[in-house]
Amino acid sequence: MKREIVIAFVVLHYKNMRDTLECIDSIRKLNFSDSYHIVVVDNDSCTLEEAKVLQEKADDFVQAQENLGFAKGNNLGIEKAKEYSPSFIAVINNDTVIEQDDFVNRIKKDYQKYRFDALGPKIITNGGESVNPFPAYKTKKQVEKAIRKSKQLISIYRSKCKRFLLRVYIRLKHILKKPKPLENGKCFQEDVSLHGCAIIFSRKYYKKYHDCFYQGTFLYHEEEFLELRRTKDRLKFIYDPKLEIFHKEGSSLNYSLSLIHI
Repeated sequence: MKREIVIAFVVLHYKNMRDTLECIDSIRKLNFSDSYHIVVVDNDSCTLEEAKVLQEKADDFVQAQENLGFAKGNNLGIEKAKEYSPSFIAVINNDTVIEQDDFVNRIKKDYQKYRFDALGPKIITNGGESVNPFPAYKTKKQVEKAIRKSKQLISIYRSKCKRFLLRVYIRLKHILKKPKPLENGKCFQEDVSLHGCAIIFSRKYYKKYHDCFYQGTFLYHEEEFLELRRTKDRLKFIYDPKLEIFHKEGSSLNYSLSLIHI
């Protein structure tokens, strides 16, 4: 008989062992009495030795046969988490760290009050680039344009030389015109788009859909498809700035973008 799981954490791994292990350790250090479960999905990147380490660290270790990208990789982990019928499934990037001791208790309180489908936390970064609520594009044309741009950036990041030149260009651009920093919302909000680096789905959400994330994306813009689903099906997505997670923005890019194939 399987134990009752209140929350399952799904962590998608790709090559960056240091960040993945730090993410797992931060979950293990949380202070709450309820049962939890950690599912780690490897996007076809582990050596046999690394896979053994992750198997020991996680409660469930799922190894994809190819690099599935963000949406499909996380959906694979979510399917495993669903076997335990948890009250919540927290899908968090492997380059995130939970430092808030009452993280899970805050999730439970928000659900008791709002009965949400999905919940997003305040995202703390060194550079201030990851924000909630997420400024999702609203039209199909905007999304298609952004996807084309993302594919161009992925192509650039495959080349160390092009990646270096891009960083020089961005620095010069910021010197000439200082960018306006993005900020998290300061107040609780309902009916908003949420950043994909950390989303908590409730049971009523993941039981309603076969796939929590739209399968058609690879690395970027999953948020827009979630936003489309939210508006179409009138789902309750909430943002609570009292719930916090630290995101090492861009930490995994140098590990992954130069090696992926789309």
